[in-house]
Amino acid sequence: MGRSRRHSPVVPTADRPPEAAEVPPAKEAFSKAGALAWVTLAILLAFSLATLAYPAARAFYRLEVNYNEGWNVYNTQAAMQHRLLYPAKYGWTMVNYPFLSFYLVGYAAHLIGDYLLAGRLISLLAFLVSCVLVGLITKKLTGGWAPAVFASVFCLGLICGRTPEYVAMDDPQMLAHPFFLFGLWLYLGAPPSTLRIGGITSLFALGGNIKHNLLPVPLSVLGDLFLTSSRKAVQFMAFGAVLLALSIGLNLLIGGPFFISNLLTSRTFLLVKSRNLFLLFYSPLGLPLAVSAFWSIWQFRNPQARVISFYFLSSLLIDVAFGGGAGVNNNTFFDNCFAMSIIMGACLDLLWKAPIPILGTGRPWRFLVPVLLYSTVAMMFVMETIKTPDALSGLRELERQYEAEVSFLVARPGPAICESMLRCYDAGKPYILDPFNSTSLVRSGKLNSDEIVKEIDEKKYGAIETRNPVTMRLNGSFPEDVLDAIARNYVEAVKAPDCHIYVPRP
Repeated sequence: MGRSRRHSPVVPTADRPPEAAEVPPAKEAFSKAGALAWVTLAILLAFSLATLAYPAARAFYRLEVNYNEGWNVYNTQAAMQHRLLYPAKYGWTMVNYPFLSFYLVGYAAHLIGDYLLAGRLISLLAFLVSCVLVGLITKKLTGGWAPAVFASVFCLGLICGRTPEYVAMDDPQMLAHPFFLFGLWLYLGAPPSTLRIGGITSLFALGGNIKHNLLPVPLSVLGDLFLTSSRKAVQFMAFGAVLLALSIGLNLLIGGPFFISNLLTSRTFLLVKSRNLFLLFYSPLGLPLAVSAFWSIWQFRNPQARVISFYFLSSLLIDVAFGGGAGVNNNTFFDNCFAMSIIMGACLDLLWKAPIPILGTGRPWRFLVPVLLYSTVAMMFVMETIKTPDALSGLRELERQYEAEVSFLVARPGPAICESMLRCYDAGKPYILDPFNSTSLVRSGKLNSDEIVKEIDEKKYGAIETRNPVTMRLNGSFPEDVLDAIARNYVEAVKAPDCHIYVPRP
């Protein structure tokens, strides 16, 4: 069965009825309403870029943005030193991501000179590329550049305003998204020939070798193919199976024999966490969430837009499901943010083309439509921008405090344990313990913490750093018996926000 529907990329919309107001000539439409709409988009772009200012500037400061940064730096260092990433089934240092991001960042660091900065800049670039791809996908749907630009602007402002802590952060996930979005753009571009399906699945495989559980785009393409051509769907699955097998083999060859068991290491899951994270993230996003849900259901029978409906609905369900996992945060909603941004651009196009005289082509009130759709992002923009000047001016002080804490660790003889692993890395300490993953293994019965407790009782470590005081028992990154051992044998020597350093008792 062919896919002739791909020959026309424009989403079908209602034509203006004969009795509608006469459309002004194209030149007049551009000079008035068109120009005003583009000026509006430029202003909204300036708003979105303003939300990018703080995370982009923060990338160049030596401080920890997120717990994962130290973990990524240590693993990138291991890859560049040709050490196995998956040498044991269970261990005190665990790598539960595929290998590719560590090598890409490591080789880029040869040019930049620093693993952390290379990872942050690559993540920032990948985010910007993702926003551009969101716009290009919208262009495929609508045929117009203005809706495409709006979708990119909306995406930039949405993610910077809602999850600034993940923008320009050294973490593999953002690097993986452009591969999936590029594959989605290719899928919308033309009828899926065998060669095109091979290219799309290859892009998905590359993204999956960076972050393995970004499922919404591949599932959306597969679902759309099943409704269009079962033969093409089988081809897609066949390509996927072959590339999956090759990927597993490559990870085993380069990373080590326990790649699969490391990747499938279970996490604790709490339904209440999933619910609370969803409510917290989407509470200020009621308008775009409702509009996107309505659009996805309404357009589901539209063969031009159905894959985007799949993308929004599947990403919402999958992202919410993953949100209950331990260690998962707002980054679980990135796919849904991309889908929502595409739909906002498509809605702008639909409203402009709908038979609404006041908003019709050439009408000066066209600029109000993107303003209304952007209003939710604008509210987040206001909240973030109010804090931006103080946050920017405080970066140097945060860096000085971080450097002081690292200097203290440097001065302590012997190895150290850090919950903030970046501090231990910058202090030149060996990678001994990944607190979060090892604690998950202890709690699931796959590791025994007696070994670490014994070493703490023997005061083997010159320093132990935690985010919270060990007596508060708020620290989910260490087992209870480890915290008890620290309290018995160590005394607090450094007390700072999000950093408490303990040294052996005299």
